[in-house]
Amino acid sequence: GVPAEIDVAGLGTLVDLFDDSMKRFADRPAVQCFGSRLSYATVGKFHYKYNNGSITQDAVYKVTGMGFSAVPTVPLTRNFSLYGRLGAFFSQARLTFYNANFVAGAVSAGVQSSQTSLLSGFGAQYFFDDESGMRIEYENFGRVGSECSANVPICTGRANAKMVSANLIFKF
Repeated sequence: GVPAEIDVAGLGTLVDLFDDSMKRFADRPAVQCFGSRLSYATVGKFHYKYNNGSITQDAVYKVTGMGFSAVPTVPLTRNFSLYGRLGAFFSQARLTFYNANFVAGAVSAGVQSSQTSLLSGFGAQYFFDDESGMRIEYENFGRVGSECSANVPICTGRANAKMVSANLIFKF
């Protein structure tokens, strides 16, 4: 998602909007078909550049956070299963301006907002053997950032954070 306060019409490609996202996670089975997951995610970072004719101001919006969720699993074969996720995502959204107010080299102090939102998702996983496999999943991290209004002029803007990922799994 893109904060409503940022005009996406000036963007050429999706690469202009999102330049990275990553995650790290640890799963812990509780019983055969039910477990929990602790994860850290950099959901994304995007730049929006404004140009006044001589100087370009770069607004950088970045979201990171920790998630904790329950993970029920439905095995369809010995190696293939489907699963869901439901839990909480503790996020931090940060908005920083470079060449702030069109002054070369000026950097804003940055605005930061911490939120807790509902974390949900689903996916499929296939194990090649007992120790390694692959996983494809969709995650919805909920709404992140702080909403801007007349009463709250200093804000990060809101975004709906979602991720589709493909992961390699190694048990140890």
